Amino acid sequence: MRGDAMSTMAPRLLRSALLACAALAGAACTLNAARPLPAGGRPAAQRAVIVYGVQVAGHWPHAGYTVQLAEYDVGRQNITGDCWRFTRTEARVAPEPGGVSYFAFDVPPGHYVYSPFHGAPLAGPVLAFAAPAGRSVYIGHFTYGQDGRVSLDRQLGPAQDGIRRALPGLDGRLELAQAGPAARPRPFLCAP
Repeated sequence: MRGDAMSTMAPRLLRSALLACAALAGAACTLNAARPLPAGGRPAAQRAVIVYGVQVAGHWPHAGYTVQLAEYDVGRQNITGDCWRFTRTEARVAPEPGGVSYFAFDVPPGHYVYSPFHGAPLAGPVLAFAAPAGRSVYIGHFTYGQDGRVSLDRQLGPAQDGIRRALPGLDGRLELAQAGPAARPRPFLCAP
């Protein structure tokens, strides 16, 4: 009888170990070096602040609409994330049409790109936005439109009043982020 108990216990232990590995793999993308700044803030010497707006103008059929920017490696021409570490910003708004909401994030300096993990494609070319150390940069505002695509408006001048109201703690000079052409980033897959 003792041998039978051991033979049924081994598959249970193996199944438990596999479930634990799957849970760890699913939670692995939680290592994120970007931090939201709900009221804005000043960039540290070895960090950057990025600001962007999000707007829904079309019908988004889900609970909320999110724009995610992912850290981008210009040399590799892809996002820097993997299943263990994924630096990204996430700005979420209500799914109903409305005005532009502005968000600020404290991020590692480098480049950022419209994430490949979106449900809505970005209209126009793929751009990598520079976020230099010690500086605050404006990416633009992303609008989900009636056509199911996302457009990007990079005019800082008309956005400044809305940014000041939404992010009163944004300290320092905000400048338009330098943007350059980028390869369309590829998503990664995390599976046990």
